[in-house]
Amino acid sequence: LKSVGWRRAVRPAMPEDTEMKDKEEEVVGKKGLSEIASNKKKEDFGPLLEASLPQNRDLALKQGKKDEALENLLGVEKTTRLAQDAHATGKVAVCIVQILKELGDWEGLNSHMVLLSKRRQQLKQVLVDMVQEAMTYLDLTPSHDAKMELINTLRAVTEGKIHVELERARLTRTLAEIREKEGKVAEAAELMHEVQVETYGSMEKEEKVDYILEQVRLCLDKGDYVRGTIVSKKITAKTFEKDALQPLKLRYYKLMNRIYGAEDQYLNLAQSFHNMYQTPIVQEDPAQWMALLKSVAIYLVLAPHDNHQHDFLVRLCDDKKVDDLKPMKVLLNYFKTLEIIRWSALKELYHGELSQHEAFQGDKQGQRWEDMKKRVIQHNIRVVSTYYTDIRMERLAQLLELSADECEKHVCDMVVDKSLWCRIDRLEDVATFVPAKDPNDTLNAWSNDISELLGKVERMCHLIHKENMVCGNAK
Repeated sequence: LKSVGWRRAVRPAMPEDTEMKDKEEEVVGKKGLSEIASNKKKEDFGPLLEASLPQNRDLALKQGKKDEALENLLGVEKTTRLAQDAHATGKVAVCIVQILKELGDWEGLNSHMVLLSKRRQQLKQVLVDMVQEAMTYLDLTPSHDAKMELINTLRAVTEGKIHVELERARLTRTLAEIREKEGKVAEAAELMHEVQVETYGSMEKEEKVDYILEQVRLCLDKGDYVRGTIVSKKITAKTFEKDALQPLKLRYYKLMNRIYGAEDQYLNLAQSFHNMYQTPIVQEDPAQWMALLKSVAIYLVLAPHDNHQHDFLVRLCDDKKVDDLKPMKVLLNYFKTLEIIRWSALKELYHGELSQHEAFQGDKQGQRWEDMKKRVIQHNIRVVSTYYTDIRMERLAQLLELSADECEKHVCDMVVDKSLWCRIDRLEDVATFVPAKDPNDTLNAWSNDISELLGKVERMCHLIHKENMVCGNAK
């Protein structure tokens, strides 16, 4: 026994004991965290703030001890920040910003905002409160340089932080307006293009639409119509269903008119002006809707003929308000009816009326008159193709008031655009507007007509027989 020695018997640890121990530690840990959380919740910094904020404000403003006051406030800020009290920390940060602003220390204001934003475990709401407070000082800066420095500091502080994305967007727009006033339109457009406000959930719909329209306008002023078109597609017609957005709707379609006008998209221009014409606030002002309706008629006539253009033309002629614009009503009826239009007479009649419109002014004045003449010629060719199967080119040129070469060119252009079927026999100098039918197609059509005729005869015989039977029973 002595050699072996006495050893205290120890029962080996069982799996059940390990599980019980883990559970006990987990319960104790949860209890400890809950107690810590409850202690933090119970901690009230109200008395501390009521005592320290006014005291340090007076110390900085009245006694001139700015550094001491700021040091004291930064200590209070650290205490509230580590306690995770966003409300109290925000009050302290705003107080620091206010003191520096009242002292006129704009350089210190910028440096302390950067300092507070980079502090460890800084709370999101603190940054929001501080930035919102500093944004109210933009119009109070003593100089342009101080204002620009403050804007750049605020943009640097808010960069990459989603909880202050709305403030950063507004700051970017302010900076873009300043650049635009300085004549730097391209730089202003680039600044605005960096902000993707369509993804911001914190921004109101009206402000978001206004922001996007400003982006489009700057792109157009810069001359970048491609990017302007892309940005404009972020807005749809359904966006303006609310009456509160009617001014933005008019502004949107004015910008779209600039895009369509640069590319001579006449049908889109007509539709855009028609959407503006249908706006309720426009309908209340006769001068506005009459001017817009006139633009709709002019651009619709300038648009190339297709199914959409013809349908729009018919619907516009049915609008009763067009009767108040009799010259436009007559012009629309010219293109609606299948009759030859004399270009010389039309130009003489409408030269004064159309020359006063913006479409026939400016650098594109000559092009618009050429397009109007082209639409009249194309209309006349369609009318001739409706009433003639074959016509001599000399006679066609006479009807169109063109030379033989010009007449042939316009016919060929319509054939290439697939808006007309025509074949010209140069030897006979004859234009044919009806394609030759295949003999099988002719026989099939004749057979179908005969079958339809026999069916009608059979039905008539049945009805006559039925009537005779009814009359016979009556007798």
